[in-house]
Amino acid sequence: MGHKELVRRALEFRNPEHIPLELVEVPGIFENYGVSTGKEARLIERTEDFDSLHATFYYIYQDMGKNSEGNSLRRSEWSFVEEVPDGGEYDYVTVENPLADWANLRNYEFPSPSGTDKFFAKLKKAFIRYPDRFKVIYIDPGPFYTASFIVGYEKLLVSLYTDLDKVKYLFDGIINYYLEVVRRTKAIGADMVTVWDTFACQSGLLFSPTLWRRHFKPFYKQLFDFIHEEGMYVGCGLDGRTLEIIPDFKEIGMDVFDLRQPTLMGIDDFAKICGGRLCVKATIDMQTTLITGTPTDVYREAQELCTKLGGRSGGFIALIIKDSTPGFPEENVRASVEAFNHFGKRR
Repeated sequence: MGHKELVRRALEFRNPEHIPLELVEVPGIFENYGVSTGKEARLIERTEDFDSLHATFYYIYQDMGKNSEGNSLRRSEWSFVEEVPDGGEYDYVTVENPLADWANLRNYEFPSPSGTDKFFAKLKKAFIRYPDRFKVIYIDPGPFYTASFIVGYEKLLVSLYTDLDKVKYLFDGIINYYLEVVRRTKAIGADMVTVWDTFACQSGLLFSPTLWRRHFKPFYKQLFDFIHEEGMYVGCGLDGRTLEIIPDFKEIGMDVFDLRQPTLMGIDDFAKICGGRLCVKATIDMQTTLITGTPTDVYREAQELCTKLGGRSGGFIALIIKDSTPGFPEENVRASVEAFNHFGKRR
């Protein structure tokens, strides 16, 4: 069974031979959210026969030089400005939000999708190295998080109750931009688009689920429908505890949920909602087990994920991540590979 067919069978609960393995840090493709990792990505031992890979579409930046403190400044296509501390490329902060004042909305110009053409041309050349693998492109950050950079996160949350029409106008422009990103994604041979968004914390949603369902669920449905129309699967990942709206995402077309914090969600709670009904792509918990646990803890969690979220008919994809800030202990990363290979019954 080929790699692509294996992943499709897992997604569709059609009896894959084993649990598919997806990698993030793939040689020639890996780029961590628009900044170089500073080192060539290498495959971990026993991941060489991986089935699926993913690349991330982030933002298209313009270099604005340095400020008086010697930190780099960069402007995104959405016109927000970030400061990147010297020597701390991942510790960037947004220092200018173009719609911090809604009075600027009438003059705000949405970016042209043509600005992404160089990114996708480069990625298309990289994809050629892996013609037989299932390819996933992440739109990360997704629509809500993008809006938060344009407006400012706190102001955006307040505006959901004070200036909802303005927020929805902005959201409509963001969705239309990402529809064009999806077109380009399809053109370079991707098999899935995964939308990653942030509107929850560790304890739950940051605003009413009723508000989300009434006003923003239709936007995500529009995006998911278009991805399907382009002949690709739909993935979705959400930061924080979002159990109460995961069924909503399934209802509007999500094919797989990307789970990076299984202990936060609660594996048993998550299994009640998704087990056997919705495909799940999961890592060992990136904020707890993979960072502070032991290889034994990693092995135990991998077993629980494979047995509770997947079944013999499919419905589970194992995701291996080795690079993070701060970095994950090498012994835990290797334990995740061994465990997913073992419990996924890979030869």
